[in-house]
Parts: sequence; structure tokens; C-alpha cells
Amino acid sequence: MIFDMLRRPKKTRYTFYPLWGLVLTGGLFAFLTLIRNQEPYLSIDKRWSRAIYDKENLSNPLMVLLSRLSSGFFTVPLGLMLFLSYNKTGSRDKSKLILFNVIGIRILNAIFKQLFKRKPPGWERRIQASKYGYPSAHTMNAAGFYGLVLFLSGLWKNFWTLLGSFLFLLMVGVSRVKLGIHYIFDMVAGLAAGIFLNLFSIKTYKMIYRR
Repeated sequence: MIFDMLRRPKKTRYTFYPLWGLVLTGGLFAFLTLIRNQEPYLSIDKRWSRAIYDKENLSNPLMVLLSRLSSGFFTVPLGLMLFLSYNKTGSRDKSKLILFNVIGIRILNAIFKQLFKRKPPGWERRIQASKYGYPSAHTMNAAGFYGLVLFLSGLWKNFWTLLGSFLFLLMVGVSRVKLGIHYIFDMVAGLAAGIFLNLFSIKTYKMIYRR
């Protein structure tokens, strides 16, 4: 038993990051879900969302580009390419993780939207979108997919790469508000849900394959 304990890999600080992330993102999503239709949070959400929508220094073409980069029409084909690439090189465990991530996020978002049925803002939309808005599918897609790419590449351990990625995800969410598709709460909830599912799939992957 003593020798088994000595051979057991020592836990690093990275071991606890996914657990803390699951608690924080899951808690944030649950909190936003509870308050999204309650005052004064509802009025604050609408007022701040309208302020972003009316901002003139946010370029509409740039917002559209960010929105496209986070859509399923972009992330799903890219995810399938990664799936085939890892599958071809023999990394079938990683290919399964990618497939679960890409498909799982879209299924979960569809369930959420039908469950909560929160209607989008009433002002003019600047791009086509779905009927319901909570949580933001684009932000959820981006958080899940690009977060997984960070994990597989190992770049998530670099602080500046992690910070840059988070700012990118934040701007994806802002683009959806600016284009009149979502409220701020929709965007933040999508970000939290995407990170949660991503961390959950990575944690499960590590447990199964002992990585």
C-alpha cells in the first residue's frame, strides 16, 4: 500500500481547476436562470443590452464576423475535420471527445431554449437568428469548441493565451448583443454553459483515459 501511494501521481494545481470551473460556471448559469425574469435584474439586463446595441463605435461588420466564427456552420465542420484528423492519426479517444463536444453543446442548447423559451430583444435584428434567445447558442458554441481546442493543444496553461481566448469569447457574446439577437444575460449564460460542458467533458475524458 505504501509503495502504491508513492507511485501515485501527485496532484497539481491544474487538477483542481476543472472542479472549481464546474462549480463557478454551473452556479453562475443557475443564478442567471433564476433572476433573468425578475426585477430589477430584468430591467438592468434590457437597459445595458440596449446600450451595447446603440453603441456606434462597435463595427457591425466586425460583429458579424465574430458571430459567424462562433456559429454552428463554422464550428461543426471544423470540429468534424479535427475529429477525422485525430481518428486518422490513431488518437480515437480525442476524436470521441471532439464529437461529444460538438454534438453535445448543440443538443444541450436546443434543450435549454425549448425549456426556457425566452424571447429575444424587441429591437431590430441586424442578422438572422433563432426564435428563442436563452442561452446564446453562438457564445455557448464558441466557449465549448474553442475551449476544447485550447485543451487539446495544451495552450490553456499559458496565461496570456487563456486571457486572449476569454476576451475573444467575450467579444463573441457582445457581438450577439450588438446585432440585436440577445440580452447580456443570454450571452453570459451561454458562456457559462459552454465552459461548464467543456470542463465536464474534459474531466470525464481524463477519468476514463487516466490522463
